Amino acid sequence: MKKLIYFFSLMFIFSFAVNAQDYSDPQNMDVDYNRDAEYPGGINKFIGDLWAAMEYSQQAIDERADGEIMVSFDVETDSTVTGISIISGMDYGINEEFERVLKTMKFAPALAEGNPVKMNVMLNVPVRVGPNSKKKQ
Repeated sequence: MKKLIYFFSLMFIFSFAVNAQDYSDPQNMDVDYNRDAEYPGGINKFIGDLWAAMEYSQQAIDERADGEIMVSFDVETDSTVTGISIISGMDYGINEEFERVLKTMKFAPALAEGNPVKMNVMLNVPVRVGPNSKKKQ
């Protein structure tokens, strides 16, 4: 009976060793960021700059489109924005205009161990279109 318990205990421990996660793979490591990717001036400046650069269709202006865009994107080590994915958006061509403007914006890259690294950012950005909004040419 003792041999049987010893055998099952050994098999139980061995199963953990076999199925243990391999942390030697650099893609499987947690990254400790010294600084997250951020827009120079903060989120309020980001929203203000975004709104100032966006142009809207006449229909969006007439409807006074109001809502939020949930977006995911990567901030590269050179401060550029790539991999933009609109998770939930708006109508009237606002998503496309939002993506166009976002591609032109520069962010301060994340830092890990003092070195710039790529970081994914997810944001909910309010969009308010009114009668004084810039009309798309």
